[in-house]
Amino acid sequence: MEQATPLLEDTTRDLAQGNFDSRRGTQNPELGGRDHQPRWRNIKARVLDATCVFYNVLPRYLRPGGRAAYSQARHSPTAYLDAVRGYAAIVVFFYHGWNKTTPWILQLPLIRTFVLGGPGMVAVFFVISGYVLSYRILKLMHNKDTAALLDALSSSMFRRWLRLYGSTAVATFAAACCVSLGWYLPVPELAQPTFLAQIWHWLLSTLSFSNPFANIEGWIHEGALYTPYLMQMWTIPIEFRGSIVLFCFCVSAAKMSVRSRMIYLWVVVLLSYYWRSVYVPEFLYGMFLAELSFYRHPERLDAPVLPSGENEKPELNRVHVWLRMGSPIALIIGLLLLGQPDPPDLGAFGPFPFPYLVRLIPPWFGDAAYTFWLSIGAFLVVLALDSSPTLQKPFNWSFSQYIGDLSFGIYAMHTIWISSLYKGPLLTFQAAYLGNSYPAYIPGILIVSLCVLCSADYFRQADRMVVNAGRWLQTKTFRKWQ
Repeated sequence: MEQATPLLEDTTRDLAQGNFDSRRGTQNPELGGRDHQPRWRNIKARVLDATCVFYNVLPRYLRPGGRAAYSQARHSPTAYLDAVRGYAAIVVFFYHGWNKTTPWILQLPLIRTFVLGGPGMVAVFFVISGYVLSYRILKLMHNKDTAALLDALSSSMFRRWLRLYGSTAVATFAAACCVSLGWYLPVPELAQPTFLAQIWHWLLSTLSFSNPFANIEGWIHEGALYTPYLMQMWTIPIEFRGSIVLFCFCVSAAKMSVRSRMIYLWVVVLLSYYWRSVYVPEFLYGMFLAELSFYRHPERLDAPVLPSGENEKPELNRVHVWLRMGSPIALIIGLLLLGQPDPPDLGAFGPFPFPYLVRLIPPWFGDAAYTFWLSIGAFLVVLALDSSPTLQKPFNWSFSQYIGDLSFGIYAMHTIWISSLYKGPLLTFQAAYLGNSYPAYIPGILIVSLCVLCSADYFRQADRMVVNAGRWLQTKTFRKWQ
């Protein structure tokens, strides 16, 4: 199985160059071979060529040896978070495609989170981002490595804009091409008369969307900053702004003690809720959980500076035990909150327990009220997963790691397939031959899901190129200080 990939790739290359000898099924007269070959050998070469094309179209996970790349990889302590982010992207995908056509059983508490919890998954994205972005920075703070800390903060802030908006530009460019071909039209006035006009419109839209100084309020509403080519990317400016806030907080708190830094963090969290900037607490929740993970696992630090004395070990063990015991409860409460209905159902006539919880939302939140409980639910879910190795196990499976690797691509590409493929020919076919029952949606969902995974797999390669471009640019412009 391990040799299947190079053999197929060599065959494809030889077929393209016409260099097969008589034993491999085709012939180049200039290489000294016969002018005519048996028909079966030509058919064999064509079948092999088609097999190679099909092999290259398959997602990496379905190729020979593709699963081994994920099952044999050594997972970092935070690798499970990538899988959580991947499954969260799938929930957003189903929410955007079929949130109006779900049966009543899928709308029950807890269950609805995995089908209709799209807005809650966005909050999970932000909490995980805060965790992952601050993890290495906090580790350097604990190790008191000033030079490496400066390098990490400088590198992170320098590459963050390109990392987010560069990959978004790739996704919106693909959407612009689909708009020009007439396959995808999220907004009627988006289509331009020529392909060049379409690309020019995309370029201007991308420049406007990637403005780092734009007014960001932190939730979706009329007038929010988004690109018309992919409207779900309204979260990217918030992701960028939240990342910068997190990095600035790390700079201001770098020299503090752990206790002072945590008090400072929770003061900022409370003030941000008062200022109705809920995305800031979500990023800082992630940082708090990363700090908590070092408290539970001081062995992850190069030079542990956390409590390690004999008098403090019992206290540390008690905290660890309480967190592990409370993880299932925190997970259930968090999932319940992430299944919050959309306005106007978030009110007196919504599902239990939200008619009661909505009364606890601060009155000044206004149209941002739906973000309040979602942020707390996301915090509780990530807290529960991070505190329980048992809950993390499914997210370390090879398929889960693969889904986590595709998370950005799934989130970026799914609306193109929903609008162009499902709401076009597939829905027409369903209405004509399958009817309008709930099982009739299954074939379309499966086909679109496969297309989303395939396109996300290719998007991941472009995303890697953007990441490598940021690293290359940093290498060319940064200078090493003595």
